Parts: sequence; structure tokens; C-alpha cells
Amino acid sequence: MRRLLLLALLSLLFVACGREGGYSPVLDSEPAADSVQTRMPRILRLYFSALPDIERSSLRLVGPEGDVPLRGLHTMAADDLMIEIMEPLANGEYAIHWATVVADDPGEYSGVVNFSVELAREDQ
Repeated sequence: MRRLLLLALLSLLFVACGREGGYSPVLDSEPAADSVQTRMPRILRLYFSALPDIERSSLRLVGPEGDVPLRGLHTMAADDLMIEIMEPLANGEYAIHWATVVADDPGEYSGVVNFSVELAREDQ
């Protein structure tokens, strides 16, 4: 009985460490992670390994001046989350903070995708 209990505890620990150990359902993003944008981004789009639950998902964009207004979180049924950027972005570093639950996976996942904006003066 003790051996069975120990095996069950180790299994739970393995599953928990697997989630915390760096797994992310994010496969790609627009803007791309760690990219430098020389054209003004108008949307944020994250692609996942399975369809995200829109009701239990969020996207937030933080830049040099704080939170950037966004609207219209939705999916295009392509295992993605998409949202519109409401104001032009200034040059600087940006972070997309995301959280979601995907498909039938009960786990809640979150993370950050970073990118920067470097527009020529006439493009600002």
C-alpha cells in the first residue's frame, strides 16, 4: 500500500513539474517572439497547439507607457487568439501577457511574448 501511495505521489509530482517545467501551448505569434517591428502592428495573434477556450483566455499588451488599449478578443478557429491594437505603438519594448486553457486540457497556461517596435520617424 505504501509503495502504491508513493507511486501515486511521484506521478502527481511528475505531472505538476511537467507543466511548470517550461511547457507552453503557444506555437507561434504575430508579432513574432523577440522580433523587431519596423511596421506598425495592428493586431496581436497567438497560435496554440489546440483551440483555446475564449471564455477563459486573456491577452494584455504592456509597452513603455504601460498598458496598451486592446479590443475584440476572438479566435479565427485556427487554434489561435487574436485581438486588435487600438492605438499606434511608440518605439520601445513590448510584452504580450497571455493566459488560456486549451481544448480538453484542464491546465491553465500563461506566459509572455516579447517584441520591440523601431519605426522610422516619418512612420510614427
